[in-house]
Amino acid sequence: MTALGRLADAVADLFLPRRCVACGRAGRWLCEPCRATLVPLPAAVCEHCGAPLPRPRPDCRECRGRHLAFVSARAAFVYEGPARRLVTACKFRGLRPLAAEMAALAEPSFERAVASLSGAGGVDLVTCVPVHRDRDLERGFDQAALLARRLAAAIDLPFVPLLERVQRGRRQSGLAAAARADNVRGAFRLRDQSADKAGTVRAVLVVDDVYTTGETLHACATALRHAGCEPHAFTFARAARAFRSETAADARLKEPPS
Repeated sequence: MTALGRLADAVADLFLPRRCVACGRAGRWLCEPCRATLVPLPAAVCEHCGAPLPRPRPDCRECRGRHLAFVSARAAFVYEGPARRLVTACKFRGLRPLAAEMAALAEPSFERAVASLSGAGGVDLVTCVPVHRDRDLERGFDQAALLARRLAAAIDLPFVPLLERVQRGRRQSGLAAAARADNVRGAFRLRDQSADKAGTVRAVLVVDDVYTTGETLHACATALRHAGCEPHAFTFARAARAFRSETAADARLKEPPS
């Protein structure tokens, strides 16, 4: 972390009393009782998009028939309860210190995700989904970059901001799937100062705070593929529609006939 970043975190700690973002209890950004209710992603996931499933599969109903440019996607937690509160408080309430909290919580899952890629040659570097410079100025920080830097540092991987966002677009939250895809199509490109670095690496792990439909990560992965990289993705949290629906379907199949 830069000296300016450390100063910003110190100022936030001084003037923002820590209260649990989930229940409001004083003392920590996420208290122990709320931390215990975080839902980790299960070991069984879709091998492509990372959707939690009752059993591992090479694809799932979320990604089957879709062209997603990333090779694989993994996440730490299901995007509900305290995980959702952490993401939204960091992003929309400007609570910069929450990026460090999220990184610490996600580190074991991140380490496992990187280890799972070691058999295919390993991860060369970590990058992030960038925000548009206007939004960066509004918020005062890029939460995905903060998260990616801390996760990369935790396991001694280099972090390089390979991408930039060239179209601001609307916020993805609240948009339908098709609108999300249109909103980020062509929105990212390789940064001029990172072109040489991208040409020397193979596997790149793109970090973001949350996976909802995968369209933003797909757009970033597309830009990285054009640069000759093999993109993978990791997010702090992930929507779990397939897990809920397929688990319910399995339960119905197991019900005894009436």
